[in-house]
Amino acid sequence: MVSRGFSCSLGLRRPTPLLLLLLLVQLAATQNAVCPHECIPVTECPQFMELLNNPTLEEVKILQKATCSIPSAASSDPMVCCPTDTTSPITSLLPQRCGQGPELDRIHGGTEVPLSGYPWMAVFGYSGLAGIAFLCGGSVINERYVLTAAHCVHDSLLQTKPLEVIRLGEWDLSTEEDCEVTNQGYEDCAPPVQDLTYEEIIIHPDYNTRARYSDDIALIRLSRSVDISGRSIQAVCLPPQGQEPRSVLDQRQAVVAGWGTTENGTTSDKMLHVTLPMVDRATCNATYQGILVDEQICFGGESGKDSCKGDSGGPLLVPGPRGPPFFQIGVVSYGPTICAIDAFPGVYTSVSYYRSWIEKNLKP
Repeated sequence: MVSRGFSCSLGLRRPTPLLLLLLLVQLAATQNAVCPHECIPVTECPQFMELLNNPTLEEVKILQKATCSIPSAASSDPMVCCPTDTTSPITSLLPQRCGQGPELDRIHGGTEVPLSGYPWMAVFGYSGLAGIAFLCGGSVINERYVLTAAHCVHDSLLQTKPLEVIRLGEWDLSTEEDCEVTNQGYEDCAPPVQDLTYEEIIIHPDYNTRARYSDDIALIRLSRSVDISGRSIQAVCLPPQGQEPRSVLDQRQAVVAGWGTTENGTTSDKMLHVTLPMVDRATCNATYQGILVDEQICFGGESGKDSCKGDSGGPLLVPGPRGPPFFQIGVVSYGPTICAIDAFPGVYTSVSYYRSWIEKNLKP
């Protein structure tokens, strides 16, 4: 668990019961924050206690967005998602509500994702001689930004294959309208996909300098804002800065999703997902002859289960302890030329190392 680094002994004045009561009334209708660490009483969060000394309307709105639980009558303190990084502003451009995909059945390998199963998924279409080819993926992290791998948007690729479209809300690449038949026998259809272009690409400055595909992470600022409150387009949650992946994993497993190459050697029109085991750093580094850096993590190494060509830039996911919210702990980076080889895991960029970098590069 990430340490909060604070206690109630900082000498901050406790807000009056009347003010707390008013806050409870205001917050009762807005308690939907998804907390990536611990939901604590507001009186144990010094940043918010500071605001409560003389709160403005805007600061009350900040508290509303950070409220993760309304306490019982036995306690007068609202529960909040307290910022863990004292150097970060209280306001964040990452949404409090995120990762709200449906509860999915356990994934065994290469199975189809239910319609709108991972609503943060993005797929990138590049122009070429044969038209648009969907070669990389990404994840929606707020209304304006998509997270992806640096090698998917680097000049070395874009000079020969320009990035023409960033598609959100996709499920089946072969159809104009995405529909599936439910267990009850009726046809369920998702809203139309949204095709966007980019305004700016931000590649990590150390990409591919310290090791092979080191710092393989990038942000795409979309050409316009998108609604992330609907069924088919939402934002994924990001882990706190520096949180080790093993501390949030259930039985050391994670899920990767995308439209990449399957075990048959062909790409998939429908989004697929697979559960992969975590491989410890020493074992993985030995497999890759000692070239990995700390910011890279490894998953896979089981025959027939892997991310592959076309999945690059997509998210490696773990659910919360009781299902949603989903957290993106990795970005698909690289692996063996032949995918899904036994004892040869894939390499992923560890998102928790870059949380601060991501937030610093977001603009309203």
